Amino acid sequence: MDWQRLFGMLFLVLVMFLFVGCVEVEEKGEIDEIENDVSVISVENKSIVAVDNIGVVVVDKNGGDTLSKNYAQDGDTIKKVISPIQISKSEKVQEGDLIISSGEYVIKDTNFKLRGNLIVNGTGKLIVQNSDLFFEQEYSQQFRVYIRDKARLEMKDVKLHTGGKWFNFQYEDLAHVVFNNVHGEDCCIPWHGASGDSEFFISDSTVGLTLSSNVKIVAVNSSLFFELVLTNVSGVFELPQGFKKKYDLSIGTLGNELGVMEIHTINSTFTDWGSTLDKNTNVTFVNSKMTIGLNAGSDWEKSNVVVQVADLKTKTYEDYFLVYDTNRLHLVNTFVRDWYPQAFNSAHVEIVDSDLADLQSNSGNAIIVVRNSVSSLAIARENVSYQFYDSTITGDVVAHDTAQIYLYDTKVDGVIKEVGGGKVFVDGKRYVSGR
Repeated sequence: MDWQRLFGMLFLVLVMFLFVGCVEVEEKGEIDEIENDVSVISVENKSIVAVDNIGVVVVDKNGGDTLSKNYAQDGDTIKKVISPIQISKSEKVQEGDLIISSGEYVIKDTNFKLRGNLIVNGTGKLIVQNSDLFFEQEYSQQFRVYIRDKARLEMKDVKLHTGGKWFNFQYEDLAHVVFNNVHGEDCCIPWHGASGDSEFFISDSTVGLTLSSNVKIVAVNSSLFFELVLTNVSGVFELPQGFKKKYDLSIGTLGNELGVMEIHTINSTFTDWGSTLDKNTNVTFVNSKMTIGLNAGSDWEKSNVVVQVADLKTKTYEDYFLVYDTNRLHLVNTFVRDWYPQAFNSAHVEIVDSDLADLQSNSGNAIIVVRNSVSSLAIARENVSYQFYDSTITGDVVAHDTAQIYLYDTKVDGVIKEVGGGKVFVDGKRYVSGR
C-alpha cells in the first residue's frame, strides 16, 4: 500500500466518523482486538475500523513509509491517535418529578437538569448515555432518585452533579443497576443506598454505596466506598484500603434470615469504608479505616431505650469497646473518620464532644441531644426531635413533617429550612426564614 493510499484511507475514516459517528463494516472478518472502545477488524490483509467512540485507528504498515509524530508503530501496524471530538449536547430541564413505570426512557447526549424526584419502578427502565445529570435542589436531600420494584437503571459515560448538596439514590426490591464510567462529585456525592435483593454491575466508575439485606455487587476498575449495614451479625473484619487486584466479601446474618451481602471486585481501589451496626451485633474491626454508624431502638420489641455516648472522635482507636443499645463494637488499630449515632422507636440518645458525619436517618419519635460537637448535616423527619447545644453544623438544617430542631448557641454554615409542618427554633425562638 503506497503512502497516498494510506493517507486516503485515514482521511475517509475520519470524515465518516465526524459525520455519522461510526464506520459500518460490511466486509466479513473477525475482531482482532479492542483498544479504547475501537474494534479493529482485519479483512484480506487490510484493517477496517469500526469506531464505537473516540480512540485509535489501526492500519497496515507499508515497510518503506516514514511514521509521523501522530503515529505509533506496533509490529506490522501503524496506530494513529484521533483527538477527542466534543459532541454537542442538548439541554433539557425537568420541572417536578419524573416517574418511569413502564418502557424505556433514554437520556442521551444531554445536559439534563432535574428539579424534582426521579422514580423508576415496575417494568420501567432508565438508560443514560454520554450525558450530564444535574440534580438541582434548594437544600440538601430535597429530592431523591428511587429505583425499585424490579426496575432497571443503566448509565454509561455519565457525570452526576449536585452543586455540593447532599443527594441520594435509593435502590430496593430487586433493582438492577449497571454503571459504566459514571462519576459524581468527589468520591461520594451523590450517595447510593441499596437493600432488598438489589444487584449492581459497576465498571470504571466512582461510587459510594450503602448496602444491606441480600445486596450483590460486582465491580471492576473502579473507585469504591462501601458502607455495610449489619443486623444480627457477629465476627471480626479487616477492611482493605487502596488498590486490590481481587477482593471478595460475603456477610450473612445469623441463620441467614436476611440473606447474604456479597461484594466481588477486580482491579479496584477502596477509598474508604463504613459500617452501621443496626441491631444485635457483636463486631470487631481490625486494621481498618472507616466511618461508623450505631442504631438505638432498632429492636421494636424494646421500649424507652436510652443511650449516652461521648468522645466519639476522628482518630485511630488502638483498643476500644463501645456498647450502643443492642450493639457491641470493638475497634483494634482502626481509624474512624466520622460517627453517626442514630435513633428509632422513641429512643433517647445523648451525644457529647463528638465528631459526627450527619444526623438524618432517624425516625419514630426519637430524641437526639447533641452537646459540644460538630455535625455535617441535620435533617429531621417524622416526629423526630433534635437538640443542639454549643455545637457546629457545617451543612444544612432541615425540619420536615412534624419534626422539631432546637439550636442553642449553635453555628450553622448551611441553609436553615422548614418543610411541611417541620419547625426550627434558634436560641428559644422560632426561626424566621431569611434572618
